[in-house]
Amino acid sequence: MTASKDGASSFTNISVEEHFSFSQSSSGGQFVGPTEDISTAADALIGRSATLTEALKAAAMNVGHKPVETTDVAAIKEVEARATGGDIKSSDSVTAVANKAVVRNKKVGKEDDKKIRLRDIVAEIDVKVTRDRSVTSEDAEAVVEAELNHPPYNHVIPGGVAESVAAAYKLNRSPSF
Repeated sequence: MTASKDGASSFTNISVEEHFSFSQSSSGGQFVGPTEDISTAADALIGRSATLTEALKAAAMNVGHKPVETTDVAAIKEVEARATGGDIKSSDSVTAVANKAVVRNKKVGKEDDKKIRLRDIVAEIDVKVTRDRSVTSEDAEAVVEAELNHPPYNHVIPGGVAESVAAAYKLNRSPSF
C-alpha cells in the first residue's frame, strides 16, 4: 500500500497483520518508522475521527468469524449504549440480537458451523444504531472493562470489540498514525 502526502514523500510497506509499521521514502532517502501498538482495526480508520460503531465494524472484520459469546455481548452493549447515549431497551437492538445469538449458540453446542458469528450481529448496525459519536478514552476504558469482566475468556480478545474501540480511541487521540 502506498499513500502519498503532498507528493514529496510516500508511505510504503504498511503491514496490517497484527500491528503496523511503515517506511517513508522521500527525495532525501528512506526513513523506517517504528512499529506501533495498534491493531488491524486501526488501519481502516486512519486519517479521521473514528466512531463507536465503526470500531464495532472493524472488530467484525477482524474476528467476525468467531461465534458470539457473552464477552462480545458485554462489549457490544457498552458500545451501543455509549453510541446512542442511553440504556438499551429495544428487543431489536444490537445487544438484544447478540444475546439471542449467545443463547442459540449454547443450544447448538459443539456444532461450530451452525453458530451465529460476530459479523452476522454487526451486519445491520447502521440500521439499528442511528446515533453515533467519536470514541473517547472513557469509552475505550469502559468497553475494555466490559470485555475483561465477562466469561468465557475474561481477557481482551485480539482484534475483538474492546481492542478495536481502544485502537479507534488511539487514532482519535493521535490521528497522525
